Amino acid sequence: MALPSMTSFLLGKKHIGIEHFTLNNEDKVAMLLVEKEKEGLVITKKDRITFKGIIAEKWDHKLPFVLIINTNQVIQKEISAIDASDEKLLHKAFPNTNWDEFYFEIWRLKTKSIVAITRKSYINSLISIYNNQKIVIAGISLGVCSIADIIDYTNEKEIFTNNQLIVRQEQQQIISASQLDEAIIYSINDLQIENRQLLAFSGILRLIMNSTLNSGSIISYSDTLYNNYNQKAFFSKGLKIMTGILLGILVFNFMFFTHYYKLAQETSETLLINKSSLEDVTKLKERIVKKEEKVKNIIGKTTSQSSLIINEIANKVPSSILLNEMTFNPLEKKVKNDEPITAQEKTIVVSGTTLSNTDFTEWVEGIEKINWVDKVLITYFGKNEDNETAFSIKIALK
Repeated sequence: MALPSMTSFLLGKKHIGIEHFTLNNEDKVAMLLVEKEKEGLVITKKDRITFKGIIAEKWDHKLPFVLIINTNQVIQKEISAIDASDEKLLHKAFPNTNWDEFYFEIWRLKTKSIVAITRKSYINSLISIYNNQKIVIAGISLGVCSIADIIDYTNEKEIFTNNQLIVRQEQQQIISASQLDEAIIYSINDLQIENRQLLAFSGILRLIMNSTLNSGSIISYSDTLYNNYNQKAFFSKGLKIMTGILLGILVFNFMFFTHYYKLAQETSETLLINKSSLEDVTKLKERIVKKEEKVKNIIGKTTSQSSLIINEIANKVPSSILLNEMTFNPLEKKVKNDEPITAQEKTIVVSGTTLSNTDFTEWVEGIEKINWVDKVLITYFGKNEDNETAFSIKIALK
């Protein structure tokens, strides 16, 4: 699919043509909105009203406007010459004219030329009226000269405008005043157009094609208006496009940032969880190390003192006493997770059975006399399940 040209992009698909003409000594305008579609040009809106200086809001002021100035302020003359020099034709049609004050346009036929002129001050005042309504004029033409751009697309011998008759037989007068009460439909390249909007359509076609066979200072001025419109459209549309691109980039960056921000947040949360887990593991290791040290201390103390203590107690045990268990520095309570290990320091617990109460009493008294014993406490003394006399004593060391 072919891409649209820069000119088509700047001008857009909709164009408005306005013919200013005089009818019964009253200035009027014939307006036409043409839209470019796939099948060709389509007329979407038209009107003909008295000109009061204000263009209604129903006509989009942002579109390119083409002016056809065909009022009584425009003088048109036919001359029997088609010289390539504009100066010669101007001198023949309007001798002794100060051209610094006038715009002109020349339409060359086969044997004749139509020369249309108007004062620059008049054109400037019309342009100013449109500029004050923020309407940009993209092209301009004088009199019926714009008809030159469409006349080859019809076989009509006579063509009526809003206030004139144009004949194609050059042996006759080309332009004459004429007024019709009813509209006439012309077929221009299969497009049905009323005579009332014919010149406006001619201006639009010239704008779209950006070319004409006519010459004159108004053509140069029209080219300037055309370029000015394209420059304004370029900056306006370019600004919108750049703004759209910038917004698109910002939206993309926002989505990109949001996506990776979530990933970073999830990663941070995972790292925090891992860090917390590592801290828990470290604390657990520290507790294990402390417990191991306590166990080692207990074992060390038991190992260094147990032999001596057991030997002394064993030497004093009579034959009537049988020892079942001896614990050095017994635990105060069962070992549990997250609780410190505590032992009854400087304490020996001895349990067993005895056949003689007298021997048991003497043995306890003998233990109390050992120099490193502080006191002996009988914690249990009585019959067990086997009907034996069982005992348990706690020896407190100094």
